[in-house]
Amino acid sequence: MPAGYCRSTGRSFSYTWSEEAREALARTGYGPESDGALSVSTVAGRRPLFALTAGKEQFLVRRFSHGGLLRWITGRRFLDPRRPERELVLAARLAALAIGTPTVVAARARRAPLFGWELDLVTREVADAVDLGRVLGLAREGAVSHATLRVLCAALGVLVGRMHAAGFVHADLTPNNVLVNRSALSGAAPELVVLDLDRSRFAARLEDGERRDNLRRLLRFVERRERHGKLLSRTDYARFFLGYDRGGAGWKDDWRAIRDRHARRAVWHRVGWWLERLFTARVDDREQGGAGR
Repeated sequence: MPAGYCRSTGRSFSYTWSEEAREALARTGYGPESDGALSVSTVAGRRPLFALTAGKEQFLVRRFSHGGLLRWITGRRFLDPRRPERELVLAARLAALAIGTPTVVAARARRAPLFGWELDLVTREVADAVDLGRVLGLAREGAVSHATLRVLCAALGVLVGRMHAAGFVHADLTPNNVLVNRSALSGAAPELVVLDLDRSRFAARLEDGERRDNLRRLLRFVERRERHGKLLSRTDYARFFLGYDRGGAGWKDDWRAIRDRHARRAVWHRVGWWLERLFTARVDDREQGGAGR
């Protein structure tokens, strides 16, 4: 357990909290078996987020949910109650490496009716930030300049390069899971924060294949967005890889290997996207720059 956190368990719950945020959480009423003054957050995400307010303190509550067809079978139930706590540990390790990620103030598992556990993660809200998925949508509408996109491509490459250099593999590496300060859209230096570390991991040694698979996931997501209209050029991708490798020569080998593997699997990705559209009613409005964070 990271320094500064405490853990309490019972037959129906497991609750880990930050000592520094203990009083603020208590004022909201949130705890091992109570949601307190929970409200729907105005911050947009792939799933609805919830908010807790204690004076000037703003917290976001992410309720774990399954993706794809599994959500219709299990709802919010999970068999492993330790997933939020493991994410808390990952966030603390990234913070110790000076890699931006929201501060986790609580991780909770409560027994669900019938079977399994319902899981929450509570973080401090990152103020005045927007996710890169929405930035791409805004750029497609002309609300963000291509000069800004060029800077953000390089900054994202630097962030991912630092994570991989530390042996960290993000399980859902997409622009939607990276925040940037809003002021960067007006020319300020970008400050990036990585979100949603569930199922991510640190590896003692990160092999080239693992790195490239992680990068290919990011590329696949971006190319999926490109179906709404071409936005990024080959030069923009090169800026990302130059930021990722920072002065090295290996980025060209990475780029070729990723493109070759991506081309071989493209047809299966298209089938997967079609099935997702078929069975998923909710459309992520960030795809076209919709309102929200």
